[in-house]
Amino acid sequence: MTAEAALRRIPRTAIRSDAWWVFPAVPLLAGAIAFAWILHAELQRLYGLTGSAWDFAYDQQVIWNISQGQGFYSSFARANFLGIHFELIFVVLAAVEKLWPSPAVLLIFSSAGIAATAPAAYLFFRAILPADRADTPWLAVALSVPIPFWAAVQEAARDFFHPENMALAFALLAAWAGIRGHRVAMWCLCLLTLSCKEDQVYTIGVVALLLRVYGAPQVKKHWRFILYMAGGWFLIGTGIVQQHFRNGGYTDFVYYRWLVGLDPTLPLSPLTVLEALFRPYAVLVVAAIIAGTCLMPLFAPRWLLLAVPPYLANVLSGHTPQNILHLHYVLLLLFPMIVACAVGAAKYLETHSLKPAKALAAMLPALILGFAMGRFPPALESDASLYAHPDTVAQLRAATRIIPADAPVDADDGLTVWLANRHTINDFPDRLSDDDYVVIDRIAYLSGPTSPTTRLRYLATLPSSGRRVLYDDGRFVVWSPVGD
Repeated sequence: MTAEAALRRIPRTAIRSDAWWVFPAVPLLAGAIAFAWILHAELQRLYGLTGSAWDFAYDQQVIWNISQGQGFYSSFARANFLGIHFELIFVVLAAVEKLWPSPAVLLIFSSAGIAATAPAAYLFFRAILPADRADTPWLAVALSVPIPFWAAVQEAARDFFHPENMALAFALLAAWAGIRGHRVAMWCLCLLTLSCKEDQVYTIGVVALLLRVYGAPQVKKHWRFILYMAGGWFLIGTGIVQQHFRNGGYTDFVYYRWLVGLDPTLPLSPLTVLEALFRPYAVLVVAAIIAGTCLMPLFAPRWLLLAVPPYLANVLSGHTPQNILHLHYVLLLLFPMIVACAVGAAKYLETHSLKPAKALAAMLPALILGFAMGRFPPALESDASLYAHPDTVAQLRAATRIIPADAPVDADDGLTVWLANRHTINDFPDRLSDDDYVVIDRIAYLSGPTSPTTRLRYLATLPSSGRRVLYDDGRFVVWSPVGD
């Protein structure tokens, strides 16, 4: 018998079973590519001094304070961070920064969290989709691989670090573990998700409802306990811990005061509420997510309704990046939409079959929309200039070497993250005091709440303020405290 004839006698099922590893390898490869892509671009901004004080330097300073045993203090808010956000995962990050106190640590974790959505979603889709269908692995690959490249996910990627960037992958893995019956892993992953931010109680609530229907037998009967845990976390974290530590901090609830007529800049009327509900960009983001999943969520309309509460929480906010689903704010919407996508895909396969080529073509809408609508390079809507600045960190370090390590500093926006490893740091001219050293960048990158006009006004007063120039290399200027 020839070798060719022997190969013909091998059953096709045997060939498929021998190549089982190919399917999970594809989302793993996609995740590795996404990790390298996101981290490389974010490091370009970090070292090019186009990072943001809010919330990148803000978070870096809190995490450094934790690593130094100084608690969750934030000099940006002049308050305990736990009174603002309940993000206990900062303790884990602080343990890492105890060994390597660099803002690059946060970018590594953030990039890894976003990249991990591809393999995590693959496991989740495989757990939900019918196991006895030959087209299931193909569709699971097609739906999971593009997720790190979605235009919505690019919004989170370009926003440097937020713990929610890790929460989506944790939640997907928690759901997978519950469906497969891995109880210990499920509970651990639920806790990790909750530790990322107080609003993740909603995500875990969706996990509980999902496992009520699709959970393994030993998990399904305990779905209420997952819901109780989420509710307890909210009551204890938000209702007790945050209230105890607030003391001068702020809460995200202030962004909704316009709904009760307490914001004079945004009058309350039926028209303003209607306009908020249907903000064009927010609607476009949701439409792009649904289109990028080949309309699969529409096959599970009841599950898709679970995306309505986080959508309303975002668009009804008076905080502009949040109410148009920019930056990391879109992330809370993604888990219920991915759940609706998975359930919808399972229902679709009940009445349809897919050839491999057709299944893999399901990747194209998400990738095309990601390139056309995304704002992370090389997407068409990205600002490539933010990622093209040369590495000038060594020059900044030389300029600021004169500043004592424990001295308070007010620095230009893009510089703050490199000066955040201290008890007191703020973005110039916010909270400027006589005791502060001032670090100015002559080609400063400004973002967020920093007003260029206000900055120039304060900059003009520095020579007559009683401060003196300690260092000036033509790019960076270091001013002394008043009277020094």
